[in-house]
Amino acid sequence: MTGVRAPALWVRLWLYAAGLATGAAFCVLFTGEVSRDYGARFDPSSLAALSGYSVFWVMLGAAACALLVGSAGRVRFVLVLPAAALYSLLAAYGPPPLGPDGWEVLLREIRTDLYAAANTMYAEPVPYDLSPGVLFAIVPMAMVVVAFAASATLYEGAPVVSVAVLGLTIGVLSTVSFEDGVGPFFAAFLVGAVGLLLSSAGVGRGLLPVGIAAGAAVAVLVLLLPRAPLAEYTISPGAIDWTRIGAGDTSRLGVQADVGDYLTTGREAELLRIRSEEPLFWRGGTLDHFDGVRWSSTVRPGEDDGYEVAPGVQTRLVVQSVQVLNARTELVFGGYRIVKTSLPDGYVEQLPDGSWVASEPFEEGDYYRVLSAVPQPTAAQLATAGTDYPPYVREKFLQLPEDTPGVVGETAGRIQRRYAPSNPYETARAVERYLLYDGGFVYNLDVSYRRADRAIEEFLGEGREGFCTQFATSMALILREMGIPSRVVYGATTGERVGEDEYVVTGSNMHTWVEVFFPGVGWYPFDPTPGFGLPRVMEANAPRAPVSGAAASPIPENPALRPGDLPERPRTPEAPIPERPTRGEQPGAAPAGEGGLPLWPFSVAAALSLIALPPLAKRALVARGRPADLYRDLSGRLRDALPPGRSSLADSPALTVGERLALLSGALGLDGRPFEEFARAYSEHLYGVGVSRRRLSGAYRRALREYGRLPGWRRALAALNPASLLLRARRRSGEGWAALVKRLRRIPGRIR
Repeated sequence: MTGVRAPALWVRLWLYAAGLATGAAFCVLFTGEVSRDYGARFDPSSLAALSGYSVFWVMLGAAACALLVGSAGRVRFVLVLPAAALYSLLAAYGPPPLGPDGWEVLLREIRTDLYAAANTMYAEPVPYDLSPGVLFAIVPMAMVVVAFAASATLYEGAPVVSVAVLGLTIGVLSTVSFEDGVGPFFAAFLVGAVGLLLSSAGVGRGLLPVGIAAGAAVAVLVLLLPRAPLAEYTISPGAIDWTRIGAGDTSRLGVQADVGDYLTTGREAELLRIRSEEPLFWRGGTLDHFDGVRWSSTVRPGEDDGYEVAPGVQTRLVVQSVQVLNARTELVFGGYRIVKTSLPDGYVEQLPDGSWVASEPFEEGDYYRVLSAVPQPTAAQLATAGTDYPPYVREKFLQLPEDTPGVVGETAGRIQRRYAPSNPYETARAVERYLLYDGGFVYNLDVSYRRADRAIEEFLGEGREGFCTQFATSMALILREMGIPSRVVYGATTGERVGEDEYVVTGSNMHTWVEVFFPGVGWYPFDPTPGFGLPRVMEANAPRAPVSGAAASPIPENPALRPGDLPERPRTPEAPIPERPTRGEQPGAAPAGEGGLPLWPFSVAAALSLIALPPLAKRALVARGRPADLYRDLSGRLRDALPPGRSSLADSPALTVGERLALLSGALGLDGRPFEEFARAYSEHLYGVGVSRRRLSGAYRRALREYGRLPGWRRALAALNPASLLLRARRRSGEGWAALVKRLRRIPGRIR
């Protein structure tokens, strides 16, 4: 009698190594930083706090716990979900309370945190800051995957299934994180997977070639999947998108330019009320570093970002009064360049890029005044500024990713040939004009770039649709490619005029534009987004050249910024400024349109699918109704209901149908007569005695009724147990391999 032998020590060691590597790899979904808004929610006795908020150790412990559960024999499927829930609770909240009141408080807190985590994982890009809700949601995913993989090898003799499950899991993590940090985990997994396949050769030697081929296929898949030609149609990498931009650690304000609503406020939310004698763009901060996927700010106090406005450049002083409405931010908003505020010394700080930040966030009802010296250089000053850039300006504001797409250089060359600019100012105006009018670009809030690492190729290539972030990003990168220092600016357009010199800024007014550095002048703004333009006072002496006729943009410039020039016409709203969330809230956005769908729903669905797959597959196989299918279903039910140590007692191919069913039903304590009746009818069918399908089906139903005498929990576990399916697959693969070897052996004879 042959069956699945108990795995050798080396099989277990290699399996555990691969499982630990895969479980620990889930830490790449986290930034390594504790969420500023939810970090205080961690109990000091939680595993996250005890580990020093190192997600690596938490996920490694989760994988170890899952391996123990997957090695727990007949009770492994019963333990996996309770063990995952208990470990997740310990990791995020510490030991559970003893009294019912404590449980009520804890469950309420978990519900609130999971709601916030759902919003974070729905709207924010991977990786996430560490918070109890996100950790509580992700830990069970890792544990279910690792426990299933352990069970497949230890009790079903199917290491190929384990390698496939663990390998594809690392592949998904690699894809959604753009391989950021996955490499070491994949290397450790690959070593464990290869060792597992080789050491398990004694557990079904016919599977060894198949296992090696599967391991190689998984390795190739993991390495090549993010770059596959069809990946852009099959992979939506979470919410990672170059259209999402953030201000970094200085301002702690995440500016997300993917268009959508705030979670709690929406695009129509009134954020600021500003009184100003001149309509301006209200500047928040700048972004100077682009990694090919997203922008960030490297502004640090004390650094030199180049003089903002050089001495001798004419400025216009404008006073603004700002009232914070439904917003929360540390940024001081005002017209460029803010030179003075009404806020007390020590409460606000001016950064090297000309932006201002407060030591504490502004809340609803806060009020301040700012004085702005709006630079108004002449076109002649800008045109004669030259290219004598300071070294620190060159180093920081000409930065481009190493893998900058070739379309950026191609577009720069096309602009140079088409307009033949003779100085950096003419070049900046040429790039602006190309994006506004001549390049065939369309302003579209509903554009979707599914592959973040290819979004710029699509936008400047065949896509040519987008909103302010795509246009500002493209202009900044093209200028840097042409050797002209530039940076992206985020803030808001003027807003809706609600009174004399009074404007209300809503979420729909959030906007991005570009600033270019000119020696002897400073930083000067440009807006390459169709339908938008700088207010007159911001380009009083060097306005954008008017374009008429066929070359003009089909979308008129924002009439709110050019009062009197055009009839009042509502413009398409821009993206909202995200707030720093209060507890229980996260910034919301329209994720499907810009950054793709989040990871967590698919991960949960994948885990549930793994659990539901065995019973669904069994139902599908028996639904064909063929006599052989009825026999395999009946024998498989009996086999799957047995404990792991006894499930192989009837696997010998020397047994007859009647002997096999008698052994299995007897081991379960069932009446053997219905099974004997089915075995007799099936055997007569096999030998052509002429047994009708109706008689065979009747015997099958009577055997099922006897099987139904087993306890419900046992039948449920048997339905979830994939052992009979794996046994069938192993036999089929062995038969297929033998047939292939047989055909290959015939080839030399045919050649001779």
